[in-house]
Amino acid sequence: MPQTRRAARALFNTLGRVAPPAALALGAATYWRVGARTPVRPADQAVHDSARRTPLEHHPTFRRGRDGRLGAGGTITVATYSWGDPGAPGVLLVHGWQSRASAFGRVIEDLTGAGLRAVAYDAPGHGASGGQRRTGLDDLAIIRRLSDAEDAPWSAVVGHSLGVLGAGIALHEGIKAERFTAIAGLTSVRVTTDGFVRGAGIPWVLRDAFATTVQRYGLPDHPDVYDRFDLLTRTVPASVPTLWLHDDGDRVNPHHLSVQLHEAHADSSELFTTTGLGHNKILGDRAVRGRILDHLAAPAR
Repeated sequence: MPQTRRAARALFNTLGRVAPPAALALGAATYWRVGARTPVRPADQAVHDSARRTPLEHHPTFRRGRDGRLGAGGTITVATYSWGDPGAPGVLLVHGWQSRASAFGRVIEDLTGAGLRAVAYDAPGHGASGGQRRTGLDDLAIIRRLSDAEDAPWSAVVGHSLGVLGAGIALHEGIKAERFTAIAGLTSVRVTTDGFVRGAGIPWVLRDAFATTVQRYGLPDHPDVYDRFDLLTRTVPASVPTLWLHDDGDRVNPHHLSVQLHEAHADSSELFTTTGLGHNKILGDRAVRGRILDHLAAPAR
């Protein structure tokens, strides 16, 4: 473990024991930081450069604290991209935390090669989009805007990591798609706050208080965020066949999360497990990409 991370864990652990309110406040501020923007990988540069770009004006949903001094009000520009024949059936791609649309580079090549059109966006605070924070509510709003511009339901929606959660809840709330592919996904927002508590070294006894502080700090007008963003209880419609893909050695989002999601969607989903790919390499793996195309081409139920 890097020395700076050990020091941060020691600080959070000490504050959590002697000054819990300070630990919660500092933790909430840190939790919402996206961090440095991920650049386009050299392997994805050609795909990134070939995209058709359309800017989308978006009202950020993040607000700091009860008075909304940061965020709330104004707009940012969200970068959206498309590839393939403009008249071809569309596939929506939703990337994960500290990622960007171009991370789907190999998948995009496969989709357009199969005669489909790929559509993606850089989430707020990511890639070429404006803003400094990203919430699930941002993803829902952007997905709705992109979906409203379509003449037909998506042929498929594909999500990776945090993008699985936003895309899945969008489908639950009425976005139309014929298929859903979820790669290295999350079950709920609560998983992300629990992971932060463990990783930061905040005493576990503060777990529930931390989750509440995070919500009040960034989304004070949305006390239902934990109930709303839970794919185990607010499932993808059974009419949308779903493929869960996950590596059994994923250290970011453990494999058992997709096992739980598959069990919650038992009547309409299948689980494909890989080994040795981790959290990000799974996106470019040839067997995984082939499995995605097979899922999209399978006969409708």
